[in-house]
Amino acid sequence: MTRACVGLLCIVLAGCDGTTVPPTSSDSSPAPAANPAAAPAAPMAPSELGPVHRLTVTDLDGKQVSLAQFAGRPMIIEIWATWCGPCLANRRTVHELRGSMPERVRVIGLSVDTGAQLVRTHLKSNPANDFEGMASPEFMEFVRTINPSPLIPKTMYVDSKGRVADLAEGTQSAKWLAAMAKNLK
Repeated sequence: MTRACVGLLCIVLAGCDGTTVPPTSSDSSPAPAANPAAAPAAPMAPSELGPVHRLTVTDLDGKQVSLAQFAGRPMIIEIWATWCGPCLANRRTVHELRGSMPERVRVIGLSVDTGAQLVRTHLKSNPANDFEGMASPEFMEFVRTINPSPLIPKTMYVDSKGRVADLAEGTQSAKWLAAMAKNLK
């Protein structure tokens, strides 16, 4: 019993595996994992990559959206899923801090769920960010270039020029989130 509790605690603290989705009642087999060969051999420093503003994501209506629309403003980008407990905890922390964050900071939520309807349903009873959308394959490849781990949540801190200041994995403390938001220029 103790080993099972310790194992469960390790999974919860580590985060959710962003390459699989939880089984539904009609299908108990997990979705196939992402191709490990597609991940880069070693992560790159965020400063070695181009700006995030050149990437596109998908809004909840299925339309492509360029992150360039947020150029000139710092961003906190949450990479999450509706079924991921640590992701939901991280989102709650961000929303609790939102009122004390500098107004210039935009908070973006990008889900890795298998469909926008899951996100829309979740947002009916939970607070939304400044923009909610779906992470595109292009965006996730950019993330994997920095951090090849499939775990979520991930929180990306981006300055007003589109440069990634940090990509944090797992739940973030309120103190860390507040400091990062304050220091983004």
